[in-house]
Amino acid sequence: MIQKTLTVLAVLTILIPDIAGAQSGYMELWMQYRGSVGSPGISADGESFYAFVQQWDEEAGERVTQIRHYSMDGDELEPDIQRSRPRFSSTGAHHVFKSDDDEGNYGIFVFDVPRQEYRFLAPVREAESFLGHRARRNYVWSPDGSEIAYISAHVEPGATNGSGADEGEDSGDDEPEWAPIVSDRLLFKSRTALSSDLRSHIYIVPVEGGHTRQLTDGEYDEHSIDWSPDGGEIVFVSDRSADPDDVHGNDLWTVSVADGTIRRLTETAGPEFSPQYSPDGRWIAYLGADRSINTRDSPMETDHLKLIPSDGGSVRNLTLPLDRRLVDFAWSGDSEHLFFTAHDEGSIALYRVDVRDSSIHPVVTGDMRIAGFAVSPTRDRIVYRAETSDRGLELHVVNFDGSWQRQVTRAQDSFVANVPVAVADTFWFESFDGTPVQGWLTKPTEFDPADRYPAVLEIHGGPHSDRGYRIYDWPGQAMAVRGYAVVQINPRGSIGYGQEFADGTLRDWGGGDFKDLMTGLDAVLARNAWLDSERLGVLGYSYGGYMTNWVITQTDRFRAALAGGSVSNLISFYGTSIYHLLVETEFPGDTWENYDLLWDRSPLKHVANVTTPTLFVHGDADHDVPIEQAEEMYVALKKLGIEAQLVRYPDVGHSLGGAAYFDLLERTPAWFDRFLKPELVP
Repeated sequence: MIQKTLTVLAVLTILIPDIAGAQSGYMELWMQYRGSVGSPGISADGESFYAFVQQWDEEAGERVTQIRHYSMDGDELEPDIQRSRPRFSSTGAHHVFKSDDDEGNYGIFVFDVPRQEYRFLAPVREAESFLGHRARRNYVWSPDGSEIAYISAHVEPGATNGSGADEGEDSGDDEPEWAPIVSDRLLFKSRTALSSDLRSHIYIVPVEGGHTRQLTDGEYDEHSIDWSPDGGEIVFVSDRSADPDDVHGNDLWTVSVADGTIRRLTETAGPEFSPQYSPDGRWIAYLGADRSINTRDSPMETDHLKLIPSDGGSVRNLTLPLDRRLVDFAWSGDSEHLFFTAHDEGSIALYRVDVRDSSIHPVVTGDMRIAGFAVSPTRDRIVYRAETSDRGLELHVVNFDGSWQRQVTRAQDSFVANVPVAVADTFWFESFDGTPVQGWLTKPTEFDPADRYPAVLEIHGGPHSDRGYRIYDWPGQAMAVRGYAVVQINPRGSIGYGQEFADGTLRDWGGGDFKDLMTGLDAVLARNAWLDSERLGVLGYSYGGYMTNWVITQTDRFRAALAGGSVSNLISFYGTSIYHLLVETEFPGDTWENYDLLWDRSPLKHVANVTTPTLFVHGDADHDVPIEQAEEMYVALKKLGIEAQLVRYPDVGHSLGGAAYFDLLERTPAWFDRFLKPELVP
């Protein structure tokens, strides 16, 4: 929320949450000292960048957040920026951001840099509908800095809170207080609510205020916009098929700023994402998937960087030889290069591709994960943030060719100096069919090779996701400090190893990936005599929760399990989740004819085999994986006389945060202590 104190650069004290004694001394240290840096933003002239930096102030004895300003050489400048990652106008006189304030306004705000003051510009109403996880750049400047285009559902005139009507306004209608909820959309749920009939469209508002224009309409959703350098068009992403709720085949479109004329750019089986005009206006670059066998959430390794002339024409795939899933991209100021990040064997690396010949060159690679970057339009400099297995996110500056780079922030110094940190070491093994598979082993924080330690196998979500070089993964640090080893494996289906490997789960959930996990665990146990094979646990969240449920139906080698946000019944999941297209993607063919396979790969079918005590944790507002999935498995275990608990987090969706997340950090080791370290439990 915006505070009036933003007219003066604020140093904000970040209070450590008090969760009623739920945190141990270690978690208090964690919360106290953990630093963080925000995604970098480039100034309008390309000569500097800004980011928020959060770290422990030893002298003040508190954690503070500051907006920091740096030159493109990495030198700190006087701070004159008031928001993290605002979007600057071409003149640098204003920047825009989306937020809310103390007066009930939610929407687009503009900040006047010379005057050091902000004002509310236009209300935004969020449409309750599931668009997938790739809706980006939902407000952009016109090239001359006079207008802002943004995405919103329809907002009634005079609205102040983004809801379509003034707070507390009496409609004057004599409608009953109670009324049924009627759905006629296939996507009748969003991630945490029921879908509305609202659609998201493109609006334009002058930066000085005044009349707001709606550019697009219809029974479609627009998102991920960019304004052409000549000011004439806005490119956007939309599924304008006959039934966009059922297809999710996003294509690229443009709309004329002058008269609202719509022009189609692509018509492909797979989805497109994140279009960006080249600075010279000749090209539009975007991320797109080649195959129809994917969803907006799971394009896997076919997600490539593509190029199309801005006036239409043939599409070029710039990264086809890479065979890796791309994350993000940005243009160079001269329109001759594109920079992009991609998953690669547990890392996320930064590359450069030449627009002329599609040659690909590494810029920053190694045992790290890059999480956001920005390219100077006037200098051969890139600002990126990255983390490693032993250090959280820090900002760095690098040349276009990677020949020079410099670390800019030291936000993690106090954390590393004051908090015990367990470092995950990578390993490889040959799986049951000869396929090489990668994993990570985190030793206990106070490791003594003469001792023997219990271990937990943590399974990542997805299935098309990965584990890799990062320090803050749940549950690694929380378990390591309690004397556990943590084993993490990227089984087939994981990203960063090529399309064939990512396709390894198609029609085979709980098949080859389960064998990878068990083979990898056996390899770790054989190589590390200090691991106690009689004290093993298993846990995972989302798809990792599904696999946890599956694992305990296939083997009794684990003494305890924790399944978070988990799937247990693929048939009921298909009809109740927002991810019906995911099921159709992973199990191609007519779903009604696949029921035998879906039921066979449902942990619930095999639940009579379970002997493992299991903790289920779930947000009760989760529409990604409805809580009924956990309830079905939980009831079955209770009926079978297996020790089980169900923890539900009220008003929480699939992504756990805040108090729910901290509760899980403490609850996880406490649950495994009961069965793997019973001597410690009163």
